[in-house]
Amino acid sequence: MNRIYFVLLFILNLSIYSQTSLPDWSKGIVWYQIFPERFYNGDTTNDPTADKVFVNHNSIPNNWHITKWTSNWFERSEWEYELGGNFRDHLFERRYGGDIQGIINKLDYLNHLGIKAIYLNPVFEAVSLHKYDASCYHHIDFNFGPNPIGDKISYQNENPENPETWQWTESDKLFLKLIEEVHKRGMKIIIDGVFNHVGIQFWAFQDLVKNQFNSKYKDWFIVEKFDDPHTSEDEFDYKGWWNIKSLPEFNRTTDDLADGPKKYIFNSTRRWMDPNQDGDPSDGVDGWRLDVAREVPLGFWRQWSKLVKSINKDAILIGELWELSPDFISENGVFDALMNYNFAFAVNDFFVADKNKISVSAFVKRLEEIDRNYPATNLFSLQNLLTSHDTERLISLVKNPDRKYDRDADERNKIYDPSKPSSNDYEKEKMIIAFQFIYKGAPMIFYGDEIGMWGADDPHCRKPMIWSELSYDDEVIDSSSGFSKGLGRYEVLPNFDLYNFYKKMISIRNNNLSVRVGGQKILIADDDKKLLALERFLNDERIIAVFNLSEFIKEVPLQINFGKEVLQNLLTNKFENKFPEISGNSFVLYKIISLNK
Repeated sequence: MNRIYFVLLFILNLSIYSQTSLPDWSKGIVWYQIFPERFYNGDTTNDPTADKVFVNHNSIPNNWHITKWTSNWFERSEWEYELGGNFRDHLFERRYGGDIQGIINKLDYLNHLGIKAIYLNPVFEAVSLHKYDASCYHHIDFNFGPNPIGDKISYQNENPENPETWQWTESDKLFLKLIEEVHKRGMKIIIDGVFNHVGIQFWAFQDLVKNQFNSKYKDWFIVEKFDDPHTSEDEFDYKGWWNIKSLPEFNRTTDDLADGPKKYIFNSTRRWMDPNQDGDPSDGVDGWRLDVAREVPLGFWRQWSKLVKSINKDAILIGELWELSPDFISENGVFDALMNYNFAFAVNDFFVADKNKISVSAFVKRLEEIDRNYPATNLFSLQNLLTSHDTERLISLVKNPDRKYDRDADERNKIYDPSKPSSNDYEKEKMIIAFQFIYKGAPMIFYGDEIGMWGADDPHCRKPMIWSELSYDDEVIDSSSGFSKGLGRYEVLPNFDLYNFYKKMISIRNNNLSVRVGGQKILIADDDKKLLALERFLNDERIIAVFNLSEFIKEVPLQINFGKEVLQNLLTNKFENKFPEISGNSFVLYKIISLNK
């Protein structure tokens, strides 16, 4: 009897902790990250209004309005001057009008580019432009849909704690249409789960502010002191994320979130993963990116991940984890993958750095360290990004080398250059992109990087997307911008040469199974010659990439079986019977073709 008991207990524990099942579709897939407010304004009738933007402020400036999509980023509106301060001070109060309809309108653009999966920054109702300050989790932002006023009215007739009272707003319905349109095109879509903190307009927090100790939601948050009604002062205090009071944190134990917010999060999760609750998750999102994942108790993630996989076993869970995280990504881990910032760190120190460039062998060791930390199969699903909404733009990273990643990348660094990059910068970027798309993993593009957008660190990396059908004002950088370098006037145009290169690299990945899910071998790691070569292989398919980081022409010390094999240049489609010399600071991509077939 005891033996049967312990066997059952072992099976139960296994079901609790071995809860992630890596979806095959995520292996080697090409991701595209969209910051919704800045991607495309598909419906100008739903643009945010000043009363929402400034709801947490003491006053609303006169003549506040949506900023023109195509305007000079460094030009201030009258209302920005009225508020005073420096140029940077009011960028977070700007709105450009990006919405869900805008994303739908541009799905064919993404499909044509070759994108197979989309990651959306937060889309739930929130005051800010970035939406990491949710007012609720069960509705899409009212200004992302066609009827903001009507959605707000219907929301006020609900009990947010009771999912049986939840309505489907027009914004919600449009988001479900987005999911449908994404799936029609054979693509996947995931959304941001921000479950550590909310905004001060969050419905339960608003009740707490009003009712203080008598609020039924007082245990949802970490209250440090309630207001004393017998004094004229407001003593109410609480814990905000990183002490940011606009982002109150949920209450928690050492290994779980408080029961109230956890139940609400679980109900909201069900809503977006299987909207009609029929047991078929095909009408829901395909997974989640989890914000500040390490700051949320691991016990909560275990339970939540189990819920997600019970709804859709093929959903993917990606943690925002900037450090190596085998405790989260393992055979018994709670997530399938992470935003692979360690990949970006290594690429920055090898491909981007100039005077501080690490050696070829050191670069390979950094990549091997990533490999050692995760199960072999999960490596194909790691989200290999180069930049994101939290960093400077990729091309601006290239233009400003020899810095630690995500450091000293804005106007506070007096030698940082935010101006339009040179043609040489874009050529250097191509080599970085080539490596990103040949290396194992799931490469991700931050919206606009493929068209050459530049910009310093947040918030400058979040400029409105450049679209070819629009005409943009020149970007004029003067001393009032706060920057000390790069002052001048710059034409804003899409870089079609770069776009076509991205499209080519995506096509190579999509059309060669060896690049998506095949084996990988380092063929050359020569520190003296500054040569790096790697091979991707699967069955008889073999692709070789060679990178020359020196300034000089180098021979490639690799051989093929002459007479039985030939090299196909994947960028030009020309054929060679031997590896040609490779120019300095350049790369070649070859597919080995057997002549016996």
